[in-house]
Amino acid sequence: MELDRNKLNSYFEEIKICWSDAKATFPDFLREVSYTQKLHNEQYLQSVAKQFKEQLNKFSRPSIRKREEKKKLFLLVNKIMAEETVIGIHQYMDSQTLEAYQEELIEFLRHERTFSPELPFESIGQGIRNYIVYIMFNELNKKRPGFNTACFGYSMLYPFTDNYIDNKAYSSQDKHSYNRLIRDKLEGKKVTPSSSYEGKTCELLDMIEASYPRHQDNTIYTLLLLMLEAQEGSLKQHRRPSKVQTHNLTLDEILDISVKKGGLSVLIDRFFVQKEMTEHDLTFYLSFGLFLQLADDLQDIGQDYEEGSQTLFTANLGHEAEEQLVNKLLHFLYGIMDQYTSENEGFKQFLISNCYQLIYSSIAGSKEFFSQEYLDHLEQYLPVTFPYLEKMYLNRLDNIDMQNQERYIKILDELIF
Repeated sequence: MELDRNKLNSYFEEIKICWSDAKATFPDFLREVSYTQKLHNEQYLQSVAKQFKEQLNKFSRPSIRKREEKKKLFLLVNKIMAEETVIGIHQYMDSQTLEAYQEELIEFLRHERTFSPELPFESIGQGIRNYIVYIMFNELNKKRPGFNTACFGYSMLYPFTDNYIDNKAYSSQDKHSYNRLIRDKLEGKKVTPSSSYEGKTCELLDMIEASYPRHQDNTIYTLLLLMLEAQEGSLKQHRRPSKVQTHNLTLDEILDISVKKGGLSVLIDRFFVQKEMTEHDLTFYLSFGLFLQLADDLQDIGQDYEEGSQTLFTANLGHEAEEQLVNKLLHFLYGIMDQYTSENEGFKQFLISNCYQLIYSSIAGSKEFFSQEYLDHLEQYLPVTFPYLEKMYLNRLDNIDMQNQERYIKILDELIF
């Protein structure tokens, strides 16, 4: 399918209408989870966490039995994936497919640690989460697992570009020059990196070009250029309004930024799936990108507000407004999933279930913006109790202090190499 700016703009407008039409009432399609099942899930997760911690501690100690401890750790991971009751991925993938995807993710981590060993744990996680989106799309389209170097390059662009743009040590001029370098590179112009950081950014883009020579197909470069524009446009969200220089974005302007940034990001992931894209696909993947963008904004309400970032969730911090937005997000997700026919309908059901859980965990990161009544109502549909979900959110690896992050990175390197 040929894609150009005008065609995509028409789809962006269509998706904005779908979002506006999504209901703001609490949905009636969520499946309740009994309190007994919640407790069972919590007990299982606690047991697994204990086993994993014990095995990890054994592995991290100096020992001549490292190889044996490493094998035991991977066996434990495989056992968990084959029987866990919360995500239930083993119900949708056979052991052979699960093993293939596990090896693919390990290969991604090997490339990541070799390419940029200085990356902090949060950025390592961001890169692999980006790649997991591509893996999910492969499975939706029944494509065989296998490490994709071009998609590795794309997945790593986010940690690299975000780290640079968010770094206050660089001036606005530095950031403008950095974006100019990326734009010139995407347009096929000859560029000369002025730092090792810029050089590595170009290397990531070279990985894409090695698989997609621009003389054969220019689609990926069109999409990446549009994505760059969307990222530059999203900078408008980060200007704190003041009496001196006011630039309050309208809700439609914020939605437009979210649709383009989120939609294009996901559409590019879909591009790397080796399968022709249809009009049906285009609508779904752009819409799914908006969902992921809004789920991310939902998790970061407090941080975005403190930093002056204008999102749909920071436009009105009242409980009722936030709750209606979450309701719309749930209805929007249900609608796009219901209308999308996948090559792998079983895996689509798994994806839907985990998208709901993504919303729940995002709320755990922003619970102060919701009424207790709403949280109590929502808890009926969680796989665990809300206090336990909040505890899980607070214990995420990217919340661990720097000293422990360095320890975990060292363990990670010993596991994957």
